[in-house]
Amino acid sequence: MAYTASDLTNVEAAIRALMTGTRTVRVSMGDKTFEFAQADLKQLRELKAEIALEVQDADATNTRPRFFLASTGKGL
Repeated sequence: MAYTASDLTNVEAAIRALMTGTRTVRVSMGDKTFEFAQADLKQLRELKAEIALEVQDADATNTRPRFFLASTGKGL
C-alpha cells in the first residue's frame, strides 16, 4: 500500500490521542478505516515507523539532482 504524508499525520494524531487518554481512535487511509485502542499503541507506533520510512523514501526519489556534469573537448 502506498502511504502518503497525510496518512502519517493521521497516525501521529491517533497516537497523541491515545497517549492523552482517548480510549479508541479511528484512522482512515485511502478508502479503509482502522480502529485502535490503547492496547494497540505498540502496533500503531510500528505502523507510524513503516509509513514514515515509505514517505521518506518517496521524497528521496522525487528530488532532482542538484548538479550536472559537463564534458567538453575538441571531439578528436
